[in-house]
Amino acid sequence: TKIAGFDLIACGGLPKGRTTLVTGTAGSSKTIFATQFLAEGINHANEPGVFVTFEESPDEICKNMAGFKWDIRKWEAEGKWAFVDATPSPEIEMVYMENFDLGALLARIEYAVKKVNAKRVSIDSMGNIFTQMPKSLNVRNELHRISIAIKNMGVTAVMTAERTDEYGEIARYGVEEFVADNVIILRNVLEDEKRRRTIEILKFRGTYHQKGEFPFTVTPGEGII
Repeated sequence: TKIAGFDLIACGGLPKGRTTLVTGTAGSSKTIFATQFLAEGINHANEPGVFVTFEESPDEICKNMAGFKWDIRKWEAEGKWAFVDATPSPEIEMVYMENFDLGALLARIEYAVKKVNAKRVSIDSMGNIFTQMPKSLNVRNELHRISIAIKNMGVTAVMTAERTDEYGEIARYGVEEFVADNVIILRNVLEDEKRRRTIEILKFRGTYHQKGEFPFTVTPGEGII
């Protein structure tokens, strides 16, 4: 990933061509991890990326991440970064939910991947995909469909998901971790009136990694270290 501290505990980084679920409570740095995964790929590995957003608009992401010196708009102009904006506007939200088409979304992602020849994809966040789906759809089946489609695009993907408790269910729907190849948990625990951020690799399919929780910090200009 070129995120130095993570690569150390992951014994080299993320396995290429696989999907990784990054889960955590609000404020645990999920979006930062997803953004930095693409930024480091561009800066240090010459690997373009696609960012699929369901929560914040592309403009909001660019503004929020500017403090880390990641010039996303410049990368867009250079054909190294592409957004897939899947944030429904308030006036069409109900219509969007009733007519949600996962196939169309995957086609948009694939188009963006081909456009910039992406090697990395970040999806933020999986939970917001399912809140937009009709209740008649099976979450596990649809997540499996997403995972297979992403793999077929030949990219390495990070997918974020929110959890409600630091040491509770892995993710909100209770099925996300069974479909992703790898699972990473970010925690932001309050201890003695101070926040302590940790990262844990819960599952790495087919490869070795260090076990347990490891502390990390988020630093302006650098991101996760």
